[in-house]
This record gives sequence, structure tokens and C-alpha cells, in this order.
Amino acid sequence: MSESRLTRLGFLAASAGLVTGAGSAEAAASALERWSAPLPTQSPGLPASQHAWSEFLAVDAHGNPVAPRSARLLFFDVARRPAPADVRRFEAALRRLERLYPWRSDGLLFSLGWGPRYFEHVLGAPSPVPAPERLSDFELPAFDEFHACLHLASDDPRRLVTVERALRIDLRATLRWRETRTGFVGNGLPRQHGRVGGLPPGHPIPAAAPLYMGFKSGFRKAQATEDDVTIPGGPFAGGTTMHVSYMRLRLDSWYGVLDERERVARMYSPETTPADVERLTDDAPSDPGRYAAAAARYGVVGHSQASARARRNGRPRIIRRDFDTDDGGVAGLHFVAVQRSIADFVATRKAMNAADASYLNPAISDTVNNGINEFIFVLKRGNYVVPARAERSFPLLPGRAAALA
Repeated sequence: MSESRLTRLGFLAASAGLVTGAGSAEAAASALERWSAPLPTQSPGLPASQHAWSEFLAVDAHGNPVAPRSARLLFFDVARRPAPADVRRFEAALRRLERLYPWRSDGLLFSLGWGPRYFEHVLGAPSPVPAPERLSDFELPAFDEFHACLHLASDDPRRLVTVERALRIDLRATLRWRETRTGFVGNGLPRQHGRVGGLPPGHPIPAAAPLYMGFKSGFRKAQATEDDVTIPGGPFAGGTTMHVSYMRLRLDSWYGVLDERERVARMYSPETTPADVERLTDDAPSDPGRYAAAAARYGVVGHSQASARARRNGRPRIIRRDFDTDDGGVAGLHFVAVQRSIADFVATRKAMNAADASYLNPAISDTVNNGINEFIFVLKRGNYVVPARAERSFPLLPGRAAALA
């Protein structure tokens, strides 16, 4: 069966191995409704943490992880008070995905997070993560209130379309789909997706750039480790938290007003040159100890340098898994970060804001000459907890363990 023709019934049959031969689709559909039947077994070798992606990614010549080239964010609400059948249906669908596609970039990676309203409105319990909030004086985001967010990633964008279609059909009685956000990251992809609003004439995105703003992110020394972001104890031990923002990018000014030297200064530090960027290997030039002196001398804040002030004992607090988007025909960024607590993301974002920079040099304001703040507009923001794999389907729901037995 070709992936492009992977219908709901074909998806069930192929991925679960329920039946073979003639009549397989009908038999698979029948098996789907018999919740007394065993769940598909868990694929061997999968990590206990959903967010454990790093060792399954390709790496570049300097050992930096290479992100999957395509990503999708699926947002759902719980359709009704979950029953045991709903728990089994949801977990079965996720296990089928894991059996059908290998856990790596050229297969499929995914993380399922649950938002505050799931815990408060569905379970009637306190949320383990806070509601999203404004994190600067210059932003007015809408706050996402979805019950769940499923982050899908693969090198094959068609695969993600297939998976989304299958899940939305299979789980329609259990989850109510609310929104999909799509995107990409990788050398040359922003240039290929350059026919978007917000760019000056001539498509000035560098041909090999992995992101719209022209620079690489995800240097391994500028990222937290997965151990650093893993929750050590409690009901979500082995899990993490996830923050998701949708940002519009002001590329017309980024490319139309600033030259390359100025873009480098704002992305990294005013002491960094384009030649320095060409020589980068496994870290960004982001010495936080030089932040105040550089801002005072040059009247410019570097985004990377300001953000690095949030590091704990010299180590980053978050893992960035963001990707560009042309959703709505406009250049944007879906910023996905995983961290041990949402407080770690908040600290990193507030360091990035560099709200104290105007005291260092009057040429700097909250946005003017202040990193990339002038060129990004946060439109939406949401927080989620990502349980360990064994707890991912309706976490903390009374009776879920018996439903999956």
C-alpha cells in the first residue's frame, strides 16, 4: 500500500498488523471496536521519554543535531469525559504509529503534551503547568487553551499529512480537532518557501539558510541536554514541559533595512562579524559576560548573547525544536521549546527581552537595536506538560492503568 493511499482502514491494518490478506480492512475495523482485544504491543527499543529525540537525529560534520525537515502541530480538545475505550483507542493509535514508522528523522518522531485546561476542565484537578502569559511589554499574544498538542516531525512532509489524516479520523469520537500548524527547517527550505508576505522584493533569503532569518540555530552547546530538561520525580517523572508560540516575522525590515553585518550583530552580538559566523562549529558566539559592556559600547544587543544570561551554571535551560512556517501565506516561526519547567522557558525569554539594555545605552529600547525583538511578533502562546511515554494517553485519568492493562 502506498503511503499516499493510507486510508483509515489501511492505516489500522498496516500499522497494527491486525489482519492480512483479503478482507483485511474490514477485519481491522472490526478489531478496532473490540476493546477487549489486546493493545498493539509497544515497539521495542523506544526511549521511556517522549521527548528523547536527540540520539535518533542525524548530525552534521560538527556533531550538531539536524532537525527533521518537516513538522506539524496538531491541537485537540477532549470530546467528552474519557472512558476506558477512549484511553485504549488513543494509546492504540499512537502505538500503531510507532510500529509503522521507525523512531528517527527519516521515520517519525512525536511528542504529546497536555495543557492546563485538560487538567482543570476534564479532570477537575490543578494543572502541573501554568497558563501562558505575556512575557514582555511589547507583545499582545492570544493564549491557546487547547487540551492537547501533538508535535509531529519527519523528513517527509507527505508522511505528516498522512498521519494527521489518519489520526483525525481514527480519534474523531475521542478528540475534537481544533487547529493544525505546519512548517519546515533545513538548508534551502526557507528559500523554497520564499513566496510569502513580509519579504522585500528579490527574495534575499540566503540560498542555503535553514531558517527564514538566514542563520543556523540548534548548536549542540547552545542547547540543554535531554537529561537537563527531564522531570526527575513525581507523577510526570521522565517527562518534560513544552512551550509553543506562533510568531510572525518582519523580514521586510530584517533584510530591507539591515545589512549583513547588522543582522549578525542583532542575532549574535555586536562584536561578532560575518566572518565569525562562517567559522561557527558547535556553539553560537554568546558570551553573556560581555553583554553589558558590548551593549554600552555599541548601542546594540545581540539576541544570542542576551538569551545566554539565563543559563544555569553555564548550561542552557531549554531545547529549541522550532521551525519556520508559511501558514497563511506569511513568513512565521513556530517556536517549540522543551524544558524541565515552564519557569525555565520564562527565564530564557525574559533574558532575551533585555529590558535593562536602555540603561546601558540610550540608543537601545525594548525593540530598537535590541536583538531580534523588533522583527518578531508573538501571536499565540501555549504551555503543556509532556508525560513519559507510558503515561501519555490521558495522564492522571482515574482508571487509565486498568484501561490499558
